[in-house]
Amino acid sequence: MTFLNIWIFFLGAVTASFLNATLYRLEEGYKYPKIIKQSSHCENCGKILTWWELIPIIGYLLIKGKCPKCGQRVDLYYPLSELVLGTTFVLFFIYTIPWYLWIVAIFLFILSYFDIKEQAVYKDLVHAFLATTLLFYFLFAFDIANLILPAIFVVMIIVLNLIKKSFGFGDLLVLLGLGILISWQQFLVMFWLGIMIALLYSLMLLASKKISLKGAKVPMIPFFSIAFVIAILYGEEIYSYLLNFMKIW
Repeated sequence: MTFLNIWIFFLGAVTASFLNATLYRLEEGYKYPKIIKQSSHCENCGKILTWWELIPIIGYLLIKGKCPKCGQRVDLYYPLSELVLGTTFVLFFIYTIPWYLWIVAIFLFILSYFDIKEQAVYKDLVHAFLATTLLFYFLFAFDIANLILPAIFVVMIIVLNLIKKSFGFGDLLVLLGLGILISWQQFLVMFWLGIMIALLYSLMLLASKKISLKGAKVPMIPFFSIAFVIAILYGEEIYSYLLNFMKIW
């Protein structure tokens, strides 16, 4: 990995750290200018964090995942999210992914934050995401074929939801927004890969008895976000491989 790749990775990790802190403060009702100027601190004891404690991922490892003063545990979500967005940035850079998909990835990061933390996503945020992806579709990715399959999937899921609700309406709008920016082969890979990752996650939680089978709710946007990144990078290859694999059988 070159120095530039490392720099791009930390750019993504720093972006994740900044977004996490800002979104948390918005949720907690911080007002301007405090939301920007307030020094990063432990929310439990108020200890101001040092510069080395603020280094994405590394800072978490140095403090062993807890506040050095009061021992309050730091949510593992934060270093993991920094790792994911940092990795996404460097892979997008290596594979020269168009700039507008970087914006989509950041938007997905924000949506995933709320889906994980609140088990819900604000309607206005989902509508803004869909409007943004539609704009990018008409400007950079216009192809009727890209629109048809996601629309068919969304309608099918809406019909299935009438029988048994499996997806929130916000999830469907996010799926539609992502689907129109990629090929139909990539969309198929993204959809089913997202379902499989979510299923594996659910099975892990069930095995550890952290959730019960009845009434279990899994945030889908983070898994579709991961699957979207994989589909952009390797979707066509994965689709071709699966197609050849099925021919063998």
